[in-house]
Amino acid sequence: MNLKKEFLKRLKKGKFKNIAIIGHSSVDPDSIASSFGMEFIVKELHPTTNVDILVDGVSKHTTKLLSYFEKDYREESNSKYDLIIIVDVNVPSQLGKFSDLIKSHKKESIILIDHHTPTDFEELSVPIQYIEEDRTSTSEMVWELILDFSLKPPVKLLNILLAGIIYDSRRFYTLNQTTLELLNKMFQQGVDYDIAISLIQKKLEESERIARIKCATRIKYEKILDWIIVWSRVGSHEGSSARAILDLGADVALIYSTRSKETRLNVRATNKFHRETEIHFGRDIMKKLSVEFSGEGGGHSTAAALNIPSLINEEQLKRVVFDLIRKYLQETKSEE
Repeated sequence: MNLKKEFLKRLKKGKFKNIAIIGHSSVDPDSIASSFGMEFIVKELHPTTNVDILVDGVSKHTTKLLSYFEKDYREESNSKYDLIIIVDVNVPSQLGKFSDLIKSHKKESIILIDHHTPTDFEELSVPIQYIEEDRTSTSEMVWELILDFSLKPPVKLLNILLAGIIYDSRRFYTLNQTTLELLNKMFQQGVDYDIAISLIQKKLEESERIARIKCATRIKYEKILDWIIVWSRVGSHEGSSARAILDLGADVALIYSTRSKETRLNVRATNKFHRETEIHFGRDIMKKLSVEFSGEGGGHSTAAALNIPSLINEEQLKRVVFDLIRKYLQETKSEE
């Protein structure tokens, strides 16, 4: 089945009075930009349809973008919807306060667009899941949908979509021909790169700088074959701390944290590590760990996360993770 074709058909052919668009909790620039992009598409196709953007928390990287775009969104909703569009969500727990809304909704009236490694979403039974994990961002996919419908978006929307692409690609840390072609079409329609960059630039706050420093002081590492695998823990800013550890020279940074009765593990790896080992952290590591620890895990090849709804001893989780990575690396070595 052509999932993109099914996705487009569902958007175009349906008759809707009320639609909700939901990104992941604590929305980042990619999640909110793709939400507003989908709202634009829906309103162009169905001008009389009401569209609610539902937001469960805003990340600090996203406040400038929201201030610039000046569009309304809702933080609560008791409404009934003819269609719910989920954007940039990899696992059900990322839906936050809107999980119950999704679970109680008719499954045939839910569609998903995402760029992470596919998960089965069995708990939600979403029938149409348009997922392309080789894309830089969901914003890139939404921009392509806008082109597919031959729509001309306002420049402000183009600018926030570009900001979403820049943010999730880590300023084009990864790039391919498809993305370049889509970016070129953005520039042809008047996107402003300087504005897009400014929307996601922010000075590191003291709490984030301190988290990075604490994380660095707690480093434990192993050299497995030719790779330096680092483990650390921190109370917040896990993704930022992991990126900082890579900048120190690690090939893989694994960051452990806990929240109330939840255990989290974030990972960042270099492109070189993924290219030479073919280990995909979203698929090969986090999804396997989610099964073992009854949690939810997924993500990209070099950036992924695991959420476990219980407190797992740090040394226990570290031992399991390192054993799994070691197994994959040894298997890769034996195949050479």
